[in-house]
Amino acid sequence: MEAEDLQEELTCSICLDYFEDPVSIECGHNFCRGCLHRSWAPGGGPFPCPECRQPSAPAALRPNWALARLSEKTRRRRQGPVPPGLCGRHWEPLRLFCEDDQRPVCLVCRESQEHQAHAMAPIDEAFESYREKLLKTQCSLTAKMKKAMHLQDMEVKNATEWKEKMKNQRVRFSTEFAKLHRFLAEEEQWFLQRLSKEEEETKKKRNENTLRLNRMISSLKKLIIEVGEKSQSSTLELLQNPKDVLTRSENQDVNYSLEVLKVKTVCQIPMMKEMLKRFQAKMK
Repeated sequence: MEAEDLQEELTCSICLDYFEDPVSIECGHNFCRGCLHRSWAPGGGPFPCPECRQPSAPAALRPNWALARLSEKTRRRRQGPVPPGLCGRHWEPLRLFCEDDQRPVCLVCRESQEHQAHAMAPIDEAFESYREKLLKTQCSLTAKMKKAMHLQDMEVKNATEWKEKMKNQRVRFSTEFAKLHRFLAEEEQWFLQRLSKEEEETKKKRNENTLRLNRMISSLKKLIIEVGEKSQSSTLELLQNPKDVLTRSENQDVNYSLEVLKVKTVCQIPMMKEMLKRFQAKMK
């Protein structure tokens, strides 16, 4: 009992722990300086004693050195390891669970100002309640993990299918463009053949026109010479059927229609213009 009485005398009635920097007020009660400061009302005027409610002025605080030394000595004796199940501050059994601070506390802690407004529950009830909640949470997390793993499997399957689709699309592109290359090569040969045929026909027609012009020029040259010689001949020779040469000269045909040579073969591959535009745009 003496030890318990001594502990009570060395305990602050506000924090219910050993005094730290104890001070005495006008009514004679002792408190931790920090606990007392925290209990003051704003303004710094007289305050009621936390135990007897007698008014006391802040200027009346007096350090209690003897109580401080005794509290320090007692605290040092308890600086060893705290036995399991005991409060580290009061060395009392941990019988309650503080919902606000989320930790076990002793009965002395419950009476302190720190915990007076906090919700408390018996430690065994809190244990069962939170154990049940944790087990439910574990089941919920397990279900979530299974769902996440299923989604992961689906994601892997989806990626595999996508890779296969990409592979098939590449093959499809290669096949389609191979067909297009063959088609373009065949079209190129066909248009080149048409162009060659047109070239041969145009050359033949041009040769015929050239031959016709050469013959016309040759005939005109002969008539010019003949007319010149006739005009320079003697009277009797000149009058030997002059009308014949004049008629032949007048009837000489120089009608010739000059035709501008054009390339008639035109490439008409569908979308060729669009393809050329895209090609030109890429080359810029």
